[in-house]
Amino acid sequence: MNEAADHSNESMVRGVRHVRHTGMFLTLVWACSLLVLIIIDSTDASDAAMVLAQHQPDESAVTHVEPGEFYRSGTRIGMTAGTSFIIPPAWQGVMPPGSRTLYLESPKKPGIGLAAVIQNATPEELEDHLNEPQVIEEGYVLHPVGSAKRTNTRITASYHSGENVGRAFAFFGPFESGLGILYLFTGPKEETEYYESLLEQLAASTRFSTKQDAPDRREGP
Repeated sequence: MNEAADHSNESMVRGVRHVRHTGMFLTLVWACSLLVLIIIDSTDASDAAMVLAQHQPDESAVTHVEPGEFYRSGTRIGMTAGTSFIIPPAWQGVMPPGSRTLYLESPKKPGIGLAAVIQNATPEELEDHLNEPQVIEEGYVLHPVGSAKRTNTRITASYHSGENVGRAFAFFGPFESGLGILYLFTGPKEETEYYESLLEQLAASTRFSTKQDAPDRREGP
C-alpha cells in the first residue's frame, strides 16, 4: 500500500492559507486510509521545486499533467489511464513530484480539493472504503456522516471534522476495467453547497478513454 507524498513547498502552502484561517492546518497530503485503492507513487518531494506553468485554458484539448506545474481554471487535465477533467472556475491545480494525486486550490475560496484516478477496484470496494474515516493530516480526520451512497457506478460520501466538512464523489467509467476517478473537497462548513457544486462540475466534465493519448468524448454522469 502506497502513501501520498507530504509536499511542503512554499507555493502549495500559500494555497491552503484560507483553510488555516478557519483554525485548522491542512498540508496537501492524502493519507493512506484514502489511498488504499488508488495507485499512487510514494516519494519524499519536500526538496523538489514547483515550476509555475502558464497554460492557456482550452476546454477541448487535453493537457497531460506534468508534476510540479500549475494549471489554470478551464484547463482540461489528462490524468493516467486516459481520464481527464476540467479545472473549475477560480481554482488551479498542481501535481506534486512523486505523486499521482492532483491538488486543487483557489486564491479566492477556502478549502482544498483532491483528484485521483481509481484503478483495479470495484464500486463496492470503494464504497466500503469511503465509509471509513479519512485521514487528511495528522490530527485532522474527516469522519463519515452516515453511509456512503452508491447508485450503480456513482458514489457520494459526506464527512465532518469540527467546523469543517468534506465531500467526496467517485464514479467509474463505461469500460469493464475498474477505471474510475475520485474527487474530494474539504473546508469550512458554510461552503458545503459550493463544494457539492464543484464536485458536480468536475463529474460533468470528466471523460474516460481506452487510450491515454487519444481521449474520447464520453462524459461523466
